[in-house]
Amino acid sequence: MKSFIFAGLRRRRLSMLVAASALACSLLVSGVPAQAAVPSAAVPTRYVYVSTAPRLVGDPTVGGLLKVDIKATFAYVSPAGGTPAISYFWTRDGVVIPGANGITYRATAADLGRVVAANLTVTYDAESSLTVQASHPLRVAAAPRARGFNGDGTLDIFARDSFGRLLLYPTDGHGNWQAPQVIGWGWNSFNLLVSPGDFDGDGTVDVLARDGQGRLFLYQGNGSGGWKKALQVGQGWQGFKEISAAGDFNGDGSNDILAVDSAGSLFLYPGNGHGGWLPPRWIGQGWQDMDSVGAGHFFDYSSVVTLSRTFWGDLQARTSNRNGYFEEYGLPGSYAGTIGRGWDSVVRFGMAGDFNGDGDSDIYGIDRSGRLTMYFGDTSDFSHWGIAGFRWKGSAVVGWGWGGFTAVF
Repeated sequence: MKSFIFAGLRRRRLSMLVAASALACSLLVSGVPAQAAVPSAAVPTRYVYVSTAPRLVGDPTVGGLLKVDIKATFAYVSPAGGTPAISYFWTRDGVVIPGANGITYRATAADLGRVVAANLTVTYDAESSLTVQASHPLRVAAAPRARGFNGDGTLDIFARDSFGRLLLYPTDGHGNWQAPQVIGWGWNSFNLLVSPGDFDGDGTVDVLARDGQGRLFLYQGNGSGGWKKALQVGQGWQGFKEISAAGDFNGDGSNDILAVDSAGSLFLYPGNGHGGWLPPRWIGQGWQDMDSVGAGHFFDYSSVVTLSRTFWGDLQARTSNRNGYFEEYGLPGSYAGTIGRGWDSVVRFGMAGDFNGDGDSDIYGIDRSGRLTMYFGDTSDFSHWGIAGFRWKGSAVVGWGWGGFTAVF
């Protein structure tokens, strides 16, 4: 349903906006021939309105790119005449962000936990303008796993070998591996490893590790491929068969964890943004026959995604609009859609970011022969068609010998 927003009769001045750019390819205007003369003191202000408000979309995490979606927004003026100029400004908790005046905005550390909004101003002449806020302002969450471990913002993969060494496999952001690095020893005492992204709120990516006694430890990353210190952040976790990095699942700006117990019950463990927890709660059941990994903002949208592989090999996507629940209620028979088949051929799979630098997140899979294959995501049609519009750009074998690792994440 289209809504119409009318400009007031008073003259509006927006001193914070930069020079407006033409809207020829972005917003369409009425085709009625120009009729109105240049406004003067004797001519009333014309009405300016839009068909529907633009939308705020993109990745609402520190370092993520936010965008104003104007594909469904059309501007009009009455009486008709002229071509509008368009300008943008962004706000953080209602305060204008200096220098943020484009159609996109990359969230910074200053935005963590704050609500970021985008605003669009349509101007036909000095007396005829309208400012509209894009729908769905977004609270910016802590840096996700996809930001990488060594501070360069590119995909990294952690791997543990049979000697208990933890290795980091970094990339250059353009589909090439850099030299692997040993970043830890003695990690064979852990039976479950996951990276939740920035869990303690210091801006760097961290790792959670569970030992044989069910104790959970936080290994704080230092932002340059090493560690600050390790802290015990839980006990009694031996009852979980799987934990995954959900991203900011409840929308409070902190990264969270999903955990599945041996009975298949799914629990949300919300992070408090400082390396600890808020009260956990049950959010689903029937997950005992699925392997799941957190995929963050995999669809380049504000919703967070969990990818689950069924025992028959389908790769299913489950989404949450960051309200603490799955949009499909967390039931195994309900999901956003199937984005792949034949995934029973891989022993391990996961999402660690954008491998080839095209702006879309990619999925890696390791088969029984130890080949590492990267599957390249394509979200170009997602905004139009939802999950049905998701495609793969293709795949490529990018590594061999990965079958010898006892953990990859």
